[in-house]
Amino acid sequence: MRPEELKALGVIYFENISQGMQNPERYFWESCRMDKKAACLAAEKKMKDMGPGRAFCDFYYFQLESEAREKILGVLSEEEKRYLSDLKGRSRPGEVIFPLEKDLLSIAAGLNETEMLFSTFYFTGPKEERSTWWGNYRKEYLIFGERKYVRPYVKK
Repeated sequence: MRPEELKALGVIYFENISQGMQNPERYFWESCRMDKKAACLAAEKKMKDMGPGRAFCDFYYFQLESEAREKILGVLSEEEKRYLSDLKGRSRPGEVIFPLEKDLLSIAAGLNETEMLFSTFYFTGPKEERSTWWGNYRKEYLIFGERKYVRPYVKK
């Protein structure tokens, strides 16, 4: 999937993180520190709550230079390497956004934790339930959500 396709599903999507942080009238955000295990548990719960087909991950591994990909492969298990090979076989050239499956979640959360490759998790659904989890340094995720009520700035 490409970003345009993801945006069409109604996710919270930013080209860069400051777009979300500097738009408080539309989005709230919070910082949450989670290691791989905590991130997987939280995301799996969110995936279950949202229902099938409503979670996605931007995963730029296939866009990296071969040296960077080899470095990442060096920390993955054989099973994880097979999963990535299968994922590449199922993807289109240039694709960076994938349905968030349990195996992809585990790999992406592990790479977020080690700061080898940051990924973002997107959850679609009703406006008040959708969120975007932006992987960041020091096991931090910046979690963005839509404001339920937008404060009016224009006096009537």
